[in-house]
Amino acid sequence: MITPFDYQKQGLNEIWKGFKENTKQLYQLSTGGGKTFIFSFLAKHWIDKKQTRILILCHRTELISQTIASLNQIGVTCEAVTSKTKKLNHSSDVYVAMVETANNRLKKDPYFFKEVGLLIVDECHILIFDKLFSHLPNSKILGCTATPVVLKRIKYYKCKYCKTQHYESTECCDYEVDEWSRPFTLSEIYEDIITGPNIDELIKRNRLIKEISFVEKYIDESKLKTDSDGEFTGASLDEQYSSDSAVFNVLLNYEKLCKGKKTLIFNSSAKVNLLLYSKFKEAGHNVKMFDSINECEPRQTVIDWFKDPNNRDSVLLNVSVFTTGFDVTDIEAVILNRATASLSLFLQMVGRGGRITNHVYKDNFILIDGGGNIDRHQEWSDPTRDWRRIFSEGIGKDKMRKEDALDVQSCDACGFLYPKSEPKCPDCGYEITPKPKNEKIESLNLLTPIREIPPPNGEKIYQYTISKEENINFSFKVLISQIVDMFIFYRVTKETYVSAKQKGELDRKIKKMIQKCYFLLLSKQDIKADNHRTIKYLLDKTVKKLDIHYNLI
Repeated sequence: MITPFDYQKQGLNEIWKGFKENTKQLYQLSTGGGKTFIFSFLAKHWIDKKQTRILILCHRTELISQTIASLNQIGVTCEAVTSKTKKLNHSSDVYVAMVETANNRLKKDPYFFKEVGLLIVDECHILIFDKLFSHLPNSKILGCTATPVVLKRIKYYKCKYCKTQHYESTECCDYEVDEWSRPFTLSEIYEDIITGPNIDELIKRNRLIKEISFVEKYIDESKLKTDSDGEFTGASLDEQYSSDSAVFNVLLNYEKLCKGKKTLIFNSSAKVNLLLYSKFKEAGHNVKMFDSINECEPRQTVIDWFKDPNNRDSVLLNVSVFTTGFDVTDIEAVILNRATASLSLFLQMVGRGGRITNHVYKDNFILIDGGGNIDRHQEWSDPTRDWRRIFSEGIGKDKMRKEDALDVQSCDACGFLYPKSEPKCPDCGYEITPKPKNEKIESLNLLTPIREIPPPNGEKIYQYTISKEENINFSFKVLISQIVDMFIFYRVTKETYVSAKQKGELDRKIKKMIQKCYFLLLSKQDIKADNHRTIKYLLDKTVKKLDIHYNLI
């Protein structure tokens, strides 16, 4: 008879107790700790006590069969729900469903599942499950994952002066707020977290195997670019990892440290996967690959080949495919031929080598990190990782949106141009004092006629251009932005703007503002003046930007 370990019993007790206060809670247990068995024992206890059914959601087909096998071992009956399932028998204790299938069925029929009192979400850090929660408003929800962290950022806005946060772009303290982002946390979905023993503790309990790490510099990490969520872009990864030297070094390190060992290699893209496959094949190694782009053998065929205990020297190349639900315990080496900013992905990839096994003697496994991931995330078995803090705060800091070099303001005291994100002038130290919320705006600016709006300071634009090491076209872009800012600062109303435009006064005024700076900038010998724009071109561009500001186009 299967019984839970002591730490699993403790987790079960804490989950059960937590449901007395919480509707949605999350259980964290590192890969190899028996997470599936824990929620299987929970399911059995729930059915015995509550007499209601359970819906378990998975995101991959193979996880359905693995979950059902675990539940069956402790006497729980299950009904699988896949894309082929159109009708249910409702004869089992537990439904085990693909998330998309369950969502589609519930959208068509809210009563597709019957008497579901508990919803269990496997690998809940993958943000595809919470869309089902509204379909089952009366059910308790348990999210399960080894890595309760998400590489995603939430956008918000903040005033640079009073620091008030806003949900949308607006004005505060009489100035436009700045765009910021912060880490997304799973505490925004789940009310509380229950944590099991960390990787280091599970190694001490002989439930996992410790890694032996080798850090190899295959690429120039400084050339990697990131997307809006902070992950490295596919294009920049491809450029670095597809080079001849990078591909050769993976092969070299494999032959030096892993040859003859069952090895799993994670590549950055299908392109790199194929390049490395060709190189390993050419060198005569027992290698196969799998990804969603290249022509490969069927997934299950590849898995069966890699699982075969007789294939001790097998090398499997993939692109983040075999990170979860990949039950091969005798992997002796993991090579990360990619960089990732995702702690979750890093731990899932490395964790494939940390499983205990009866197929081969394995008291450790080799980890070759070719992406600076250990520097970024610490060792896989780092004992200091605090999942409760990460659940509440996420990883990373709040960041302001990368500033446009053209987004500048002029110092009221000295006229120096500097980024709008800075609260005071870096040249003279003058700090703009925010107006009290209840202070009425003086009406002088509202009465300023368009003809009296002063032109931008051409000399300051020149100095700013030099500081940025830019050319004359950059100067002209700053000039246009400054003119638009003048109209905003002097609070020219839409009615006044349209009237001036219809009378021809607008074009005359903007042309005059441009001319004063235009010829000064052209006279500067240390600014590159290749392909400079005409006054007519700058006039048209300025008017177009103003039309956009006033919602005329």
